[in-house]
Amino acid sequence: MAPVVALCAAALLPGLEAKGLAWQFVATGNHGDAIGALSFDGAQGRLAVGGTRGARVGVPGKSFEQVLRRGPVRDLVFGPSGRLLAATPHGVFEIDGEGRAFPRAPAPGAAARDVYRVRVAGGIIAAATGAGVFVSRDAVHWRRASAGWPAEPSYTVALRPNENGVDCWAVVGGRLWSVELRAGHEEIEAGRPRRHVLPAAIDPSGSVDVALGLPGLDVVAVLPSLFVVRDAPSEPWRRVRPGLPPGARARRLVFAHQKLWLATDGGLLSADALEGPWRRAAPPAGSAATGAVVGEGTRLYVGSRDRVLAPVVGAGFRGLRTPEGDPPIEHVHRVVLSTLQLEFGRPAALRRGARRRGWLPLVSFRLARGEDRLRLVDRDESFVSGGLRRLLDTEHRNSRDFETSLTLAWDLGDIAYHPEEIDASREARELVKLRDDVLDEVTQLYFERRRVLAELATAAPGERLRLGIRAAELAAGIDAWTGGWFSRARAGRL
Repeated sequence: MAPVVALCAAALLPGLEAKGLAWQFVATGNHGDAIGALSFDGAQGRLAVGGTRGARVGVPGKSFEQVLRRGPVRDLVFGPSGRLLAATPHGVFEIDGEGRAFPRAPAPGAAARDVYRVRVAGGIIAAATGAGVFVSRDAVHWRRASAGWPAEPSYTVALRPNENGVDCWAVVGGRLWSVELRAGHEEIEAGRPRRHVLPAAIDPSGSVDVALGLPGLDVVAVLPSLFVVRDAPSEPWRRVRPGLPPGARARRLVFAHQKLWLATDGGLLSADALEGPWRRAAPPAGSAATGAVVGEGTRLYVGSRDRVLAPVVGAGFRGLRTPEGDPPIEHVHRVVLSTLQLEFGRPAALRRGARRRGWLPLVSFRLARGEDRLRLVDRDESFVSGGLRRLLDTEHRNSRDFETSLTLAWDLGDIAYHPEEIDASREARELVKLRDDVLDEVTQLYFERRRVLAELATAAPGERLRLGIRAAELAAGIDAWTGGWFSRARAGRL
C-alpha cells in the first residue's frame, strides 16, 4: 500500500518552504500504543517500531509484522548481522529474520536486565542498564564497558567509530564518561576511562541523550531543557539553551535533511544550528508528543503518538486532501485494517505459529491419593486359679499414599507437518476474504459520500438538507470502521 501524505502541511519550516515539506504516514504502532523507539536498516530498507506492547518490523509505507510481544520497548537498533536488538525492562532481545526473539541478559540480576538503551557501531554492541554499561560483539557474551566506570544506573549510551575502534560515551550515575573500545581477536579491549566535568548538573534519573558527530560539533549532551556542547576535543564545554516551548522536555537530537531535529514531549522541533531559533515542525509532527526520532542523510522518521511520520520534500499542500477535505482512501484503508487487526502480515503469523506448534509438547499431570484402614480384633479365654478370664485385643492401622506424575509427549510427525496448518490456511483464507469485504464496504461508503458531497455543491435549496443528512450518515459509517479516526482527521486534530 502506498504511503499516504498527512492532512496538514501549513507552517512549513524556514528554508524548506520552497521544497514544499509535508509529512506522510509510513507506519503505525499497535493500535493505541505510543511509539517510543525507532530504528532504520538502510541496507534492507526496513523500519523497526517499538512501543509499550512490543516491536514491529516492515518496509515504510507497507505492512508491518509483530516480532516482539513483550514491552515496553525503550530502544531499537539493527545489529551488524541485520538482526534487530530491542532494549526492554526484561533484558536485550535479539530478533532474527524469522521473527524469533532470543533474550540476552548483559549480566545476572534484575538491574542488569533493566535495559534503557542499546547502540551498535564498529561491530560492538553497547547496552545502558540499571547496573551500568555493558558491551558485546555478539549480544551473547557481555562485559562491562570499562572497569573504571561506576556500576550505577545508566540511561543512555552512544557509540562512534574512530581510527582505532569505537568511542563509547555514556551518562552513568549522573556523570558523563567516555572510553575508547577496540574489538580484539577474543574480547573487547577498553582504553583509559575519562570522566568529563560539565558546566551543568545532570539529574541521575532524568531523560538524557548523547549525540555524537553532528556537523561542526563533537559531542552534545541533551538534557531535558539544555544542551551541553563540546565543539572539538580540545575545546571546553559550553551551555546552549534551545528555547523549548513552555513545559516541553527534550528527548532525542538527530541531523537529517540538512537540519537539526529535536524530539520533545511537546512535538518535533527543527533548527539550522544548535543555537536556534528552534521552530515547530509542520503538523502533525510538530503538534503531538514525539516519542522517538531517527535520522541520517535524507532519511528521517518520527514517532508521533501511535504513528510513524516521514517528511516529503517536493510535495506542497495541494493534493494532500481530497477536494472535499477528506483524507485519501489509501490511509482510510490502512487505519481500518489496523483498527480491526486485519493487517497483511497476520496470515503469515498464523502459519508460523502452526509450524512452531509441533515443537510444543502435550503436557499431562496426574495426582492420585490412596487410603487404607485395617482393624484387628483378637478374643481369648483363660482359666487361672479357678477363675475364668476373657481377653480382648484390638489393633487399628491407617495408611495414606500420594502419587504425582508429569508427562511430556511429542508427536514427531507434527514437527514435519502439523495438522493445525490446515486450520491456519483456512483461517488465512477467511481473513483475506474478510479483509476484502471490509475494504470493499469502506470504499463504497467513502466514494458514495464524495458523490453526495458533489451533488450537494450544486443542489437546489430543497435538496440540500436531505443530501447533507446522507453525507453525515456515510461519514458516521466510515467513522465506525475507523474507531472515530475519520472525523478527527477531517477536523485536522491528527
